[in-house]
Amino acid sequence: MGRRARTRAQAATGVKPTKATERTATAPASRTRLDPVRRTLTAYVGAALLLAIVTLVGIVVLGGTLGPFITLAVVVIAAGLVHRAATARLAGASLSNEDRMMQTLGGGMLFLCVILAAAGAVVATLA
Repeated sequence: MGRRARTRAQAATGVKPTKATERTATAPASRTRLDPVRRTLTAYVGAALLLAIVTLVGIVVLGGTLGPFITLAVVVIAAGLVHRAATARLAGASLSNEDRMMQTLGGGMLFLCVILAAAGAVVATLA
């Protein structure tokens, strides 16, 4: 709190603020727990990111003719389970615009994982 703000506060209220109240007024907010909707959406986007990493690693590491198909099967099953779990938890919740954007981001990442795994399987078949 600056000098001008202190003098204005003193003039308005007639009370001189102490050092402790000045520190608490300018201290950053303490960490609070996220609400259940945000936690679900964060887990949804995190799981989609983890599945994207699994997709890339599976395509690169698993060789042979069956590797990309195993990757495709794992990605499709995992993406379906993640999407179904997130939609079940978010059913009936009122979402803000930011929450809808996070939900769309997670769903889009899952979709891209499935498309990338399918493209890897097609390329492996044609090669």
